Amino acid sequence: MVDDIREIFKRKLVPIRFQRTIGLFGATTLGIGALMGAGIYVLIGLAAGRAGPSAWLSYLLCGLLSLLSVFMFGELARRMPVAGGGYAYVYNTLGSFGGFLVGWLLAVGSVFACAMYATGFAYYFASLLPGQTSPLGMKGSAAVVIALLTWLNGHGTKGGENVQQVFTWGNLLVLLSLICLAIPHAEPRRLEPMFPNGVKGMGEAVAVIYVSFFGYQLIANNAEEIIEPTRTIPRAMLLSLVVSVTVYVALALISVAVVPWNILSKSNAPLVEVARKSAGLFGFFLVGVGGVLASVAALNSTLLSQARQIFAMGKHRLFPALLGRIHETYRTPVAALWAGGLVTATVVVFGELIFIVKAANFCFIVSLLPVSLALRKLYRSAGTNTLPPFWKRYLPEGALLANLALLFTLDGRSILFGLELTAAGGVIYFLHARKQELRARIGMSLVLTDERRAGVQRRESILVPMANPKTQTALFSVAEALLSKHGGEVVVLNVVEAPRQIDFQAALEEAEDALRTLERITPLQKGGQVKIRPVLRVSRSLAKGIVHAAEEERCRLIVMGYAGDESPQSIRLVEDVLSHARTDMILLKPKGEFAPKRIAVSLGGRINLNLMVRLAGAVADYFEGEIRFLNILPVNYTAEQKAHSSKILVEAIQHHAGKSLYHIDVLRSDEPLALLVEKSPEFDLLIAGAAKVGFLERVVVGPFSSQVAMRAQCSVAIVRVAPPVKKFLKL
Repeated sequence: MVDDIREIFKRKLVPIRFQRTIGLFGATTLGIGALMGAGIYVLIGLAAGRAGPSAWLSYLLCGLLSLLSVFMFGELARRMPVAGGGYAYVYNTLGSFGGFLVGWLLAVGSVFACAMYATGFAYYFASLLPGQTSPLGMKGSAAVVIALLTWLNGHGTKGGENVQQVFTWGNLLVLLSLICLAIPHAEPRRLEPMFPNGVKGMGEAVAVIYVSFFGYQLIANNAEEIIEPTRTIPRAMLLSLVVSVTVYVALALISVAVVPWNILSKSNAPLVEVARKSAGLFGFFLVGVGGVLASVAALNSTLLSQARQIFAMGKHRLFPALLGRIHETYRTPVAALWAGGLVTATVVVFGELIFIVKAANFCFIVSLLPVSLALRKLYRSAGTNTLPPFWKRYLPEGALLANLALLFTLDGRSILFGLELTAAGGVIYFLHARKQELRARIGMSLVLTDERRAGVQRRESILVPMANPKTQTALFSVAEALLSKHGGEVVVLNVVEAPRQIDFQAALEEAEDALRTLERITPLQKGGQVKIRPVLRVSRSLAKGIVHAAEEERCRLIVMGYAGDESPQSIRLVEDVLSHARTDMILLKPKGEFAPKRIAVSLGGRINLNLMVRLAGAVADYFEGEIRFLNILPVNYTAEQKAHSSKILVEAIQHHAGKSLYHIDVLRSDEPLALLVEKSPEFDLLIAGAAKVGFLERVVVGPFSSQVAMRAQCSVAIVRVAPPVKKFLKL
């Protein structure tokens, strides 16, 4: 086990990284795949219904507006080639709140976009099948393709990349073939009137089709897998947008010239109508296959990039930490992939296409607004020598205005729903994500075991912070005693304090003493009923390192050493932990060899009673000792005092669930502290409760407990049960 800890430490010290396997061709393929999916195969009908023959102008306008964002993302990618795209740019520039909102909107928008692509796949796949496919059957086929692509991408980037290339370029070939076949059947008269619903109709079409133009940004999400990202990402974005806009405009123009716009708007698979009129059965089959290829290519690239988005947020702990992990074997964010895939499948089953499209548009457009501000801030903080050419300096403002214009093309219902989604993200940030992200910024842990925990229904865990070799045996024995009856897990923790000028990785590399401390724990284990989980944490603060480790490891009890007034530094540490922890605590000050057989419990109030009695019973059973309950009354006690004392004693006896014998001592003294100190040589361990204090009070040990720990001639355990409100609130 000792060798295992050191071996695991060396392995986990080096973070698992993505493999850089995507070049310019692969990155461009990723962008084109996302851009040229359902945007033309499904949405051209919806666009024609709003804009009429001017639908091609809507595509051209979208492309020109998107060009500003392409240049903006290119500038950001040159300066920050990290996974996460717009989220990472805003997080690193404007802070965690702005980053979270952008990441939240991008993640939610990607879910809706994937749902749209999967729905497009279902429409075109159904068009190739004989007979009529039921709505349930189409939704089922969409959910199945989502699951298959999620599984494929989870098993390595190369497999997903190969599928992406075949489907993307196959789709482009189909679209170019359709344009060539349709040109002879185009009739210019069908382009009149150009604006049957006015210019407003063209604007409404822009609101529907903009989601088709977001794919170029997904390239930035995969920055850590792209070769030479600072050069490759801007080029791939521009290439993918130029190719896609050219094909979009040409195909939209040809489509409304071949099939009247009002007929095109009523079809679920509008390009099938164009192909049928241009090339009969062959055209019908050609476009059916193309629709399937395009939808799968767009879905695959968006699922891939969506997972990188979720992964980046999980890495910063704005999403659950599990989503920020890379699979050791496949080098892919498997958990993030499946999280995105499952949510997407749910939206496909329960959502309507037009609503899905508009929700995706809102999320994508609004997510771009802070990205403009991020680039503006980068420009302002850059030195004179690093400023871009003059024409690029106004990119942030230009992109901001362009995206605001796009935002106001959406209808009121879409904007209202989008604002609700944004508000939901804000609530999640302030109630959960902010605390998790802050914890990740001030510390990180290495779990030095390969044993995986069971699911949610696991046994109790007790955190034991260890730094002093003299107290290790005693602390571990207490934790093991508490778990020995029903089994559980002792999370053995050593915290390395790292100054702000030293990063966590460097601090861990110098943590040899902490590693040796953890290695010494294994020989202390008596049996197999209690598991050991060694954790090495580096933190900017020792106290917060302990508290955050308890929260991450989901421990409801902390057992730690206590030096009493002998060490002011130790007192400060204990009080900081007690002040911030929302778990129960046992503070142990051992004296001499810790093998207590005579255990005394000083009965007081009710708040700590249950844990005090549990501790006494567990230690007595573990060391084959016996318990003495000390009930101290004033010399001239009143009837009320006696009744209260008797009630506490009865409750203590009722709580005692151990096999060990117990005795009751009823004592009288007006100075209970002096009495306990006087009788302490008769015991091996004296258990006392911490003083009851107000929720916001700083001193949480109390002078009585401190004096007992300092003056007693036996080992002392001070028990503090956290107030229920503190356990509930994530302070």
